[in-house]
Amino acid sequence: MRTLRWYGFGVGVLIAAASQQTGAQAPGGGSRFTTLPGFVVEQVTPPTKTEDSYINMTFDSLGRPVLAKEGGGPRTLLDTDGDGIYESEKVFSDQVRNCQGLWFDARTLYGVCVGAADNQMGLYRMEDTNSDDVADTFERVTILKGTSGGHGPHAIRRGPDGQPTLMLGNMSGVPDDLIDPGSPLRNSKESQLLERYADARGHAAGVWAPGGTIVRLNRDKNNYTLLSGGFRNPYDIAFNLAGEVFNFDADMEWDINLPWYREVRSVHAVPGGDYGWRNGSGKFPADYLDTLPPVRDLGRGSPVGVEFYQSFAYPKEFYDNFFEADWSRGRLLYTALTPNGATYAMRADKAEFVHGEPLNITDMEVGPDGMIYFCTGGWTTDGGLYRVRYTGRAATPSRPTGVLGIVRQPQSLSSWGWAALEKVKASMGAAWATELEQLARDRGADGQDRAQAALMLQRHGAPPSMDLLRALIADRDAKVRAAAVYVAGVQSHDGAKAVAASALKDADPFVRRRAAEALVRQGLSADQATFAPVADIYKLLNDTDRFVRYAGRLALERTPRAEWKDRVLKETNPLGGIEGMYALVRTTTSEADLQPLFDKQLAMLKQANLSVDNKLRLVRAFQLTAMEAPNGLSPALRRQVHTLLIGQFPAKDERWSRELAWTLAYCGQPEAIGKILAAMPPGETNSPLQIHYVYALRAIKDGWTREQRAQLMNWYSKAVAWRGGASFSGYINLLFDSSVALLDEGEKQRAYQAFPRFAPLSAAELTPAATRGRSAGAQNAAATPAPAAGAPGGGGANIPVAGGGGGRANRVAAVVRSRGVETVTREEILEYQIFVPTQHRPSPDAGRVHFASVCAPCHQFGALGTSVGPDLTTINSRFKKKDILEAILWPSRTIAEQYQNTIIETKEGEVFSGLIVREDALKVVLRPGQAERPIEIAKAQIKDRQTSKVSMMPDRLIDGLTQEQIADLLAFMQSVPPTTSTGVR
Repeated sequence: MRTLRWYGFGVGVLIAAASQQTGAQAPGGGSRFTTLPGFVVEQVTPPTKTEDSYINMTFDSLGRPVLAKEGGGPRTLLDTDGDGIYESEKVFSDQVRNCQGLWFDARTLYGVCVGAADNQMGLYRMEDTNSDDVADTFERVTILKGTSGGHGPHAIRRGPDGQPTLMLGNMSGVPDDLIDPGSPLRNSKESQLLERYADARGHAAGVWAPGGTIVRLNRDKNNYTLLSGGFRNPYDIAFNLAGEVFNFDADMEWDINLPWYREVRSVHAVPGGDYGWRNGSGKFPADYLDTLPPVRDLGRGSPVGVEFYQSFAYPKEFYDNFFEADWSRGRLLYTALTPNGATYAMRADKAEFVHGEPLNITDMEVGPDGMIYFCTGGWTTDGGLYRVRYTGRAATPSRPTGVLGIVRQPQSLSSWGWAALEKVKASMGAAWATELEQLARDRGADGQDRAQAALMLQRHGAPPSMDLLRALIADRDAKVRAAAVYVAGVQSHDGAKAVAASALKDADPFVRRRAAEALVRQGLSADQATFAPVADIYKLLNDTDRFVRYAGRLALERTPRAEWKDRVLKETNPLGGIEGMYALVRTTTSEADLQPLFDKQLAMLKQANLSVDNKLRLVRAFQLTAMEAPNGLSPALRRQVHTLLIGQFPAKDERWSRELAWTLAYCGQPEAIGKILAAMPPGETNSPLQIHYVYALRAIKDGWTREQRAQLMNWYSKAVAWRGGASFSGYINLLFDSSVALLDEGEKQRAYQAFPRFAPLSAAELTPAATRGRSAGAQNAAATPAPAAGAPGGGGANIPVAGGGGGRANRVAAVVRSRGVETVTREEILEYQIFVPTQHRPSPDAGRVHFASVCAPCHQFGALGTSVGPDLTTINSRFKKKDILEAILWPSRTIAEQYQNTIIETKEGEVFSGLIVREDALKVVLRPGQAERPIEIAKAQIKDRQTSKVSMMPDRLIDGLTQEQIADLLAFMQSVPPTTSTGVR
């Protein structure tokens, strides 16, 4: 039997904790992972058992790990001999497979899985009625949209109200007829001012707003509440101690270097929040009026499991920290949350709790022993279960007893934490509610403990009485008031509604935001009399906190429009005026409702004292209003808006310049063409902004001069050579198609001759296009990281069979004319090779072939190659894989002195560059390249001489290789050097 330690909390809170025995170290003596001082990563599944790829995990109500195996069903891991290693397993149900989410409610398992019998993605309920760890019942609760892929339905967790909450990827959803019409997230629109490009490689084709969503299952009604959306593809959700939900949202890495690219991001997902993901080029900037910003951006990555640490085995500075797992970057990040108005702030640096190269982490949870456990796998890579054990001094000298043991229950929303609390409640009887209420009322107690007391009563019963709620909502501690207004929102009777309404005027922005959210949950409806003062709701529109304004607007939209319409039109504060205009746009009933809004917007555009932030909000309000005009804007109104804005372009603030360019282009006046072209950053500077301007110019169809058309087409001479993500060249092709549409026939033909890559396909190319398109698409797919199909979601995209390229027939042309990784940034190549676990097993023998063709003309590796450049025979003993790849991708970063080129300019104006072979008092002998004879230059003829900062080694040496071929090349360079110059090693 496994050794258990029981922590007694006086009133009987029992926390089972496996004794801290050292498990198996990570393969290679722990060298695979690095972690913080005082911590160690231990493998708790047998090191020899690596064939299982795990894609999701949880702990059951008994505190045992239950893992979802890729391609298989959920299984309980067992440590039968108590040595800390889970050496056996028991399949909980063989009725489901590929479970992206698992959650236990007592002995009932809810799984977001594929049905084994019918291959149908759905939410399933499976109950173990006889405690033999095998499900005896099987029921599909709901068929879910999407498939069990990287962008399908994902995690399921218990929410702060006790109800199951699901994270759905951007290519999934719940059936429309099961969506609660009172959901805080509703009426999601695409809201594209200019015509949007779908992804150039076909990703998420036909997927529209709201994209990824967080939904709550209402088990009593068998329907779902849409809580928030506009996510690309977060894999998991977690709740902090206050009950706020967070996720780790994915980027679209194929969009790198494009103006609409958004990094992976930590998101505070408030009820009703739209976080701006839209298909293709349609993603919202974070400062748009109709979206909310992330808490922080984190660069590249592939987000998977997230968790809040609410236990006591680690030092106290980790308590309630947010942990985010990154599959492709091999890292587990951590950060504390700092209250910041109605939301939070996080540390800006990417602090790593665990790092591995690679670390194919997929999910994590905190176990009953207070340690973080994580599983690995995905894409059929090797998998296992690991524990991060703290080896330092005890985090706390003792555990609290009595009622404090209840409110400080570790991981109180976890299956095992919830079960522990239910057990205590049963043992206490009536004392449970009595002691929790006494703690909640105790103004001398810690505010967090008191807040948890109120939440525990609501979750486990008996719900706080009206007398208690009225007392707590008037408390001096904002944490207590925030808990009280949340509890009031879960309740729906008149007294609870009055409590929520009273909190609209609270001094704390967090409480004010929750008050507006509570009113929405309680059923505010525009076709019924409001149960909260409209004036108090309206006042939130002028709040200095963006999250409060957003929540206030959502509540106002659910009150009768006639009671606040005139307030908006007369509003002089730009905060409330602009927010209110958007509320009016979202509640319009006819085209006649729009004209008063246009009149107010034109008047505000004339104001000279608006801040940049308010200008951005105002112009977005105009855009959103214009999109509602069924027949578009009149030419006269477009000219009016153009006249008011053209003098402000370009602006010092790039955000304002971007929105001005789009709005001016929408207005369609020829004067904007020259202004936008003149504002184009020079040369290679700020390529995303240059692309943004060209994207805007598509909308202006008339008034182009021949010189302006020539200037636009000349821009492609540099854009065609730029690099980005896997869709980058395809988007440039789409832009080219749009630009060519502005040309006359002669100009078009000259453009196709100048840029044959983007020209229409020839008859010879069209004949085998399908076959070659698939081949090239697979090659391009190899150039970019992607998540596992049926495994973690994250930053990667599902790789289509064929991709890349431009519009119409040109979409295939760009694919068949591309090769290797030539359009992918060097940063993408590096990150894919170093951080992304893949199914490809690198072959040193295959890599030898690539070395012979790419590297051997200049470098020697064992018996293979020549010694023009540095000898690489001992490179594997001196450098890591990352160092080798960086030297290939950025050869000019570090140049050995003996291999530095010298640039000589003669008095006759000739310029020579090469290695100095020899030099004396009269002459210099240069060798320009390995295939050329040395050149003698008399010193008397030298006008200028300097050392080159550019390596003689090309920085695009491996452009012709795919990512798999690069991996093979690196494997060869890390192998034993060959002893012969022919054949395999």
